[in-house]
Amino acid sequence: MRAVTVAPEQRLEVSEVPDTEPGEGEVTVEVAACGICGSDLHMLPSGVLPEGSILGHELAGTVAAVGAGVEGWSEGDRVCVYPFPPIDRLDIAASLDGGIGLGTHSGGYAERMSCPAEMLWRVPDDVDLAHGALVEPLAVALHGIDISGAQPGMKVCVLGCGPIGAMTVVGLRGRGFSDVVVIEPNEQRRELALRLGAATALGLDGVHEAVIEAFGGGLPEVVIECAGNVNAPALAIEILAPEGTVALVGMLEEPVPISQLNMMLKEAKLRGSFAYRPGSFDEAVAMLAAGKVPTEDLVTSRIGLDGVAAAFDELLRPGTPELKILIEPARAT
Repeated sequence: MRAVTVAPEQRLEVSEVPDTEPGEGEVTVEVAACGICGSDLHMLPSGVLPEGSILGHELAGTVAAVGAGVEGWSEGDRVCVYPFPPIDRLDIAASLDGGIGLGTHSGGYAERMSCPAEMLWRVPDDVDLAHGALVEPLAVALHGIDISGAQPGMKVCVLGCGPIGAMTVVGLRGRGFSDVVVIEPNEQRRELALRLGAATALGLDGVHEAVIEAFGGGLPEVVIECAGNVNAPALAIEILAPEGTVALVGMLEEPVPISQLNMMLKEAKLRGSFAYRPGSFDEAVAMLAAGKVPTEDLVTSRIGLDGVAAAFDELLRPGTPELKILIEPARAT
């Protein structure tokens, strides 16, 4: 089968690799679409991926084969994949070691992939199967909202309107939030935030005063940080209301500067958010089925396997208009 694999010098290339077969308790999925995640972009140059690795954890497709001992799944079933085990609890080591498309277990940048049957979620028949690849990033956003403690009626600010920030706006609107302000330096993405339902989208100039004005004289009780920028957590605390909560959804490895004094004076709460839980996946699927996910605004390109290396370059380019690129292995280009 064809797949995009990690080549020497951390390059990506399209290769012929042995076809995958399901082991006991596993299924093989014919991949309809797989999203390119920001974590994929950052893992590739890090040097942590063994040669031959197949990335891709935002995927949907159809069941192509069922392994021994698997019940409840049949060939042709429409599915998306919950890529980070264990499903029933938070276990970072197990998630990284057993995760799909992280270098240990082959992911969705391929015509087919295999995984434990328990990692499958059904995609309803009335949902474009390729859009099932949006379930995973939307679940990330929904879990971040849960971690933040935000409830409809609260003032909520989202930092960053990249893929996860955009999904967070979609998730908030889908849950009935109306008072959502987005802070995003890129003008095109500010316009996107408004199309997705944000009440206001602000740049960085004079942002503290602008946030107060946008909320009609107050600061947000919740800030959801989705930028993954070294300065974003400090900004989140700066614009947070007293006794408010900052949820860190953006992924950043290096240390960040935070004013402990600001946190102390505001009695601020700082929460990390990792991946999702099964309920997040259920809700994401339900939102897609209900037509609450504006896929035409979120999916900016669909490409074949041969276009993946160029897509990585484009997504890393400052100011790119791309948001979520879906890889469709059956697509010619």
